Amino acid sequence: MTADIIIPAYQEAPNVGRVVQVALAAGIGRVLVIDDGSTDGTTAAARAAGAEVVSLPSNRGKGGAVVAGANACTSEVVVMLDADLVGLRPEHVVALAEPVCGGKADMARGTFEGGRWRTTTAQHVAPQLNGQRGVRRELLLEVPDLAGSRYGVEVAITMHAAAEGWRCVNVPLEGVSQVMKEEKLGFWRGLRVRLAMYGDIVATLLRARRSPRPGPRPPSPDPDATAGEANEWK
Repeated sequence: MTADIIIPAYQEAPNVGRVVQVALAAGIGRVLVIDDGSTDGTTAAARAAGAEVVSLPSNRGKGGAVVAGANACTSEVVVMLDADLVGLRPEHVVALAEPVCGGKADMARGTFEGGRWRTTTAQHVAPQLNGQRGVRRELLLEVPDLAGSRYGVEVAITMHAAAEGWRCVNVPLEGVSQVMKEEKLGFWRGLRVRLAMYGDIVATLLRARRSPRPGPRPPSPDPDATAGEANEWK
Protein backbone atom coordinates (compact mmCIF):
# COMPACT_ATOMS: atom_id res chain seq x y z
CA MET A 1 0.00 0.00 0.00
CA THR A 2 1.43 3.32 -1.10
CA ALA A 3 -0.09 6.77 -0.67
CA ASP A 4 1.37 10.24 -0.45
CA ILE A 5 0.26 12.35 2.51
CA ILE A 6 -0.36 16.07 2.10
CA ILE A 7 -0.75 18.44 5.04
CA PRO A 8 -1.94 21.96 4.12
CA ALA A 9 -0.66 24.38 6.75
CA TYR A 10 -0.94 28.10 7.43
CA GLN A 11 0.65 29.54 10.57
CA GLU A 12 0.83 26.09 12.17
CA ALA A 13 4.37 26.07 13.56
CA PRO A 14 3.24 24.90 17.05
CA ASN A 15 1.18 22.00 15.69
CA VAL A 16 2.43 20.71 12.36
CA GLY A 17 5.43 18.78 13.69
CA ARG A 18 3.41 16.27 15.69
CA VAL A 19 1.13 15.56 12.70
CA VAL A 20 4.16 15.06 10.45
CA GLN A 21 5.71 12.61 12.91
CA VAL A 22 2.55 10.50 13.02
CA ALA A 23 2.22 10.60 9.23
CA LEU A 24 5.80 9.41 8.82
CA ALA A 25 5.25 6.65 11.39
CA ALA A 26 2.36 5.34 9.27
CA GLY A 27 4.98 4.35 6.70
CA ILE A 28 2.77 4.45 3.63
CA GLY A 29 4.56 7.03 1.48
CA ARG A 30 5.90 10.56 1.18
CA VAL A 31 4.78 13.24 3.63
CA LEU A 32 4.44 16.71 2.13
CA VAL A 33 3.54 19.85 4.07
CA ILE A 34 2.12 22.61 1.90
CA ASP A 35 3.10 25.85 3.62
CA ASP A 36 0.46 28.29 2.44
CA GLY A 37 2.46 31.52 2.80
CA SER A 38 3.09 31.21 6.55
CA THR A 39 5.31 33.70 8.38
CA ASP A 40 5.60 31.91 11.73
CA GLY A 41 8.16 29.19 11.04
CA THR A 42 5.77 26.52 9.76
CA THR A 43 8.23 25.45 7.07
CA ALA A 44 11.09 25.08 9.56
CA ALA A 45 8.92 23.09 11.98
CA ALA A 46 7.72 20.76 9.22
CA ARG A 47 11.24 20.11 7.93
CA ALA A 48 12.57 19.55 11.44
CA ALA A 49 9.92 16.86 11.89
CA GLY A 50 11.00 15.14 8.66
CA ALA A 51 8.49 16.31 6.03
CA GLU A 52 9.09 17.47 2.51
CA VAL A 53 7.81 21.04 2.17
CA VAL A 54 6.14 22.80 -0.74
CA SER A 55 6.31 26.51 0.08
CA LEU A 56 3.74 28.77 -1.57
CA PRO A 57 4.87 32.40 -1.97
CA SER A 58 1.53 33.81 -0.79
CA ASN A 59 -1.59 32.58 0.94
CA ARG A 60 -3.89 30.78 -1.52
CA GLY A 61 -6.30 29.31 1.00
CA LYS A 62 -6.70 25.65 1.85
CA GLY A 63 -8.09 24.74 -1.58
CA GLY A 64 -5.06 26.20 -3.32
CA ALA A 65 -2.74 24.39 -0.94
CA VAL A 66 -4.50 21.06 -1.55
CA VAL A 67 -4.14 21.46 -5.32
CA ALA A 68 -0.45 22.37 -4.98
CA GLY A 69 0.07 19.32 -2.80
CA ALA A 70 -1.79 16.96 -5.11
CA ASN A 71 0.24 18.22 -8.07
CA ALA A 72 3.45 17.55 -6.14
CA CYS A 73 2.46 13.97 -5.32
CA THR A 74 3.59 10.97 -7.31
CA SER A 75 1.32 8.29 -5.81
CA GLU A 76 -2.08 7.43 -7.28
CA VAL A 77 -3.63 7.83 -3.82
CA VAL A 78 -3.46 10.94 -1.64
CA VAL A 79 -4.19 11.17 2.08
CA MET A 80 -5.15 14.64 3.29
CA LEU A 81 -4.50 15.59 6.92
CA ASP A 82 -5.06 18.85 8.76
CA ALA A 83 -2.00 20.38 10.41
CA ASP A 84 -3.63 20.97 13.81
CA LEU A 85 -4.83 17.46 14.70
CA VAL A 86 -4.67 16.16 18.25
CA GLY A 87 -4.71 12.45 19.12
CA LEU A 88 -3.84 11.23 15.60
CA ARG A 89 -2.19 7.81 15.47
CA PRO A 90 -0.43 6.00 12.60
CA GLU A 91 -3.24 3.47 12.32
CA HIS A 92 -5.68 6.32 11.59
CA VAL A 93 -3.58 7.37 8.61
CA VAL A 94 -3.37 3.79 7.34
CA ALA A 95 -7.14 3.39 7.74
CA LEU A 96 -7.79 6.44 5.53
CA ALA A 97 -5.56 5.09 2.78
CA GLU A 98 -6.50 1.42 2.89
CA PRO A 99 -9.97 1.42 1.22
CA VAL A 100 -8.70 3.55 -1.67
CA CYS A 101 -5.41 1.73 -2.15
CA GLY A 102 -7.31 -1.56 -2.05
CA GLY A 103 -9.72 -0.48 -4.79
CA LYS A 104 -12.76 -0.60 -2.48
CA ALA A 105 -13.46 3.14 -2.60
CA ASP A 106 -12.63 6.29 -4.50
CA MET A 107 -12.59 8.30 -1.28
CA ALA A 108 -12.47 7.59 2.45
CA ARG A 109 -13.51 10.34 4.86
CA GLY A 110 -12.53 10.46 8.49
CA THR A 111 -15.10 10.96 11.25
CA PHE A 112 -14.03 12.08 14.72
CA GLU A 113 -15.13 9.76 17.53
CA GLY A 114 -14.47 9.96 21.24
CA GLY A 115 -12.22 13.01 21.17
CA ARG A 116 -13.04 16.47 22.48
CA TRP A 117 -16.80 16.87 22.60
CA ARG A 118 -16.83 20.20 20.72
CA THR A 119 -14.98 18.93 17.66
CA THR A 120 -16.71 15.54 17.69
CA THR A 121 -20.15 17.16 17.89
CA ALA A 122 -19.32 19.62 15.12
CA GLN A 123 -18.20 16.77 12.87
CA HIS A 124 -21.36 14.78 13.56
CA VAL A 125 -23.47 17.82 12.65
CA ALA A 126 -21.50 18.52 9.45
CA PRO A 127 -19.38 15.47 8.53
CA GLN A 128 -18.75 16.91 5.07
CA LEU A 129 -16.37 19.43 6.69
CA ASN A 130 -13.90 16.83 7.92
CA GLY A 131 -10.56 17.40 6.21
CA GLN A 132 -9.10 13.93 6.82
CA ARG A 133 -9.48 12.04 3.55
CA GLY A 134 -7.97 9.34 1.42
CA VAL A 135 -8.76 9.88 -2.26
CA ARG A 136 -7.65 8.93 -5.73
CA ARG A 137 -5.36 11.71 -6.90
CA GLU A 138 -6.74 11.94 -10.44
CA LEU A 139 -10.28 12.38 -9.12
CA LEU A 140 -9.23 14.99 -6.57
CA LEU A 141 -7.70 17.12 -9.30
CA GLU A 142 -10.93 16.93 -11.33
CA VAL A 143 -12.98 18.76 -8.66
CA PRO A 144 -14.16 22.03 -10.27
CA ASP A 145 -12.57 25.24 -8.92
CA LEU A 146 -10.84 23.35 -6.13
CA ALA A 147 -7.93 25.81 -6.11
CA GLY A 148 -10.29 28.74 -5.52
CA SER A 149 -12.44 27.10 -2.85
CA ARG A 150 -10.29 28.22 0.13
CA TYR A 151 -11.99 26.93 3.33
CA GLY A 152 -14.76 25.45 1.21
CA VAL A 153 -12.43 22.74 -0.08
CA GLU A 154 -14.05 19.83 1.79
CA VAL A 155 -17.54 20.88 0.69
CA ALA A 156 -16.36 21.18 -2.91
CA ILE A 157 -14.88 17.68 -2.81
CA THR A 158 -17.93 16.16 -1.11
CA MET A 159 -20.44 17.72 -3.50
CA HIS A 160 -18.43 16.68 -6.56
CA ALA A 161 -18.10 13.16 -5.17
CA ALA A 162 -21.88 12.92 -4.77
CA ALA A 163 -22.54 14.34 -8.23
CA GLU A 164 -20.07 11.98 -9.89
CA GLY A 165 -21.09 8.88 -7.97
CA TRP A 166 -17.76 8.24 -6.28
CA ARG A 167 -17.57 5.14 -4.12
CA CYS A 168 -17.17 6.59 -0.63
CA VAL A 169 -16.69 5.18 2.85
CA ASN A 170 -16.46 6.72 6.32
CA VAL A 171 -13.52 5.87 8.58
CA PRO A 172 -13.90 6.40 12.36
CA LEU A 173 -10.92 8.25 13.87
CA GLU A 174 -11.19 7.33 17.52
CA GLY A 175 -9.79 9.91 19.93
CA VAL A 176 -8.89 12.47 17.24
CA SER A 177 -9.75 16.17 17.54
CA GLN A 178 -8.34 19.53 16.48
CA VAL A 179 -7.00 22.70 18.03
CA MET A 180 -9.81 25.20 17.56
CA LYS A 181 -9.20 28.54 15.89
CA GLU A 182 -10.23 30.45 19.01
CA GLU A 183 -7.53 28.56 20.95
CA LYS A 184 -4.83 29.34 18.40
CA LEU A 185 -5.66 32.97 17.76
CA GLY A 186 -7.60 34.18 20.76
CA PHE A 187 -11.37 34.32 20.96
CA TRP A 188 -12.20 37.38 18.83
CA ARG A 189 -9.60 36.87 16.11
CA GLY A 190 -10.40 33.17 16.00
CA LEU A 191 -14.10 33.96 15.69
CA ARG A 192 -13.42 36.29 12.75
CA VAL A 193 -11.44 33.56 11.00
CA ARG A 194 -14.21 31.05 11.71
CA LEU A 195 -16.82 33.37 10.21
CA ALA A 196 -14.61 33.85 7.15
CA MET A 197 -14.39 30.06 6.87
CA TYR A 198 -18.17 29.78 6.94
CA GLY A 199 -18.33 32.45 4.24
CA ASP A 200 -16.03 30.38 2.00
CA ILE A 201 -18.17 27.30 2.61
CA VAL A 202 -21.39 29.13 1.68
CA ALA A 203 -19.75 30.60 -1.43
CA THR A 204 -18.60 27.13 -2.49
CA LEU A 205 -22.11 25.73 -2.02
CA LEU A 206 -23.65 28.51 -4.09
CA ARG A 207 -21.13 28.08 -6.92
CA ALA A 208 -21.70 24.33 -7.00
CA ARG A 209 -25.46 24.71 -7.16
CA ARG A 210 -25.25 27.20 -10.02
CA SER A 211 -22.99 24.93 -12.05
CA PRO A 212 -24.52 22.22 -14.26
CA ARG A 213 -23.91 18.77 -12.84
CA PRO A 214 -22.86 15.87 -15.04
CA GLY A 215 -24.64 12.57 -14.72
CA PRO A 216 -23.29 10.11 -12.17
CA ARG A 217 -20.68 7.56 -13.13
CA PRO A 218 -21.86 3.98 -13.63
CA PRO A 219 -22.19 2.12 -10.31
CA SER A 220 -19.36 -0.08 -9.16
CA PRO A 221 -19.76 -3.79 -9.92
CA ASP A 222 -18.55 -4.48 -6.37
CA PRO A 223 -21.50 -3.97 -3.97
CA ASP A 224 -19.16 -3.84 -0.98
CA ALA A 225 -17.48 -0.75 -2.42
CA THR A 226 -20.45 1.45 -1.59
CA ALA A 227 -20.25 0.93 2.17
CA GLY A 228 -21.28 3.96 4.22
CA GLU A 229 -24.43 6.02 4.53
CA ALA A 230 -25.29 7.57 1.17
CA ASN A 231 -27.15 10.50 2.68
CA GLU A 232 -23.89 11.77 4.20
CA TRP A 233 -22.48 12.34 0.76
CA LYS A 234 -25.13 14.73 -0.52
